[in-house]
Amino acid sequence: MQAALALLRGRGHRVTAPRRRVLEAVGRLEGHPDVTEVHAAVQELGATHLATTYRALEHLCAAGILTHVHLDHAPARYHFSAEVTGAGPEHAHAACRGCGAVLDLPVEVLSPVREHLAARGYEPHLGHTALSVTCPDCAPGQGTSPDRARG
Repeated sequence: MQAALALLRGRGHRVTAPRRRVLEAVGRLEGHPDVTEVHAAVQELGATHLATTYRALEHLCAAGILTHVHLDHAPARYHFSAEVTGAGPEHAHAACRGCGAVLDLPVEVLSPVREHLAARGYEPHLGHTALSVTCPDCAPGQGTSPDRARG
């Protein structure tokens, strides 16, 4: 969380109590929590209106501290940006249509897609959406997947 706060300040943004609580909540939650999960964790840190949590998430995404991904027809999910985690370039996502499990993918997996779009003048944002998949646990007749990570 200290890296997120430093980056936020370094970009000229104020560190308000709601933003600090949202960052702390996202840091405590595993995977890619949605706004309901983030807000519940924020509430444990101090009473905060849901609209305030939404505004803080929106601001932190616009500032590049958090990123969000849209999973099929589900609410957006949030996680720290690669700049905060130091994990390298953005990553892509695959989300199970059955159970909602999310798998992080290196963007290199989607290099042909990026190249195809770029050749046509499009600038892809591959970390913003997720591939819709069926995980091994939800596939008919399959067992447990070692790569499965909830939400």
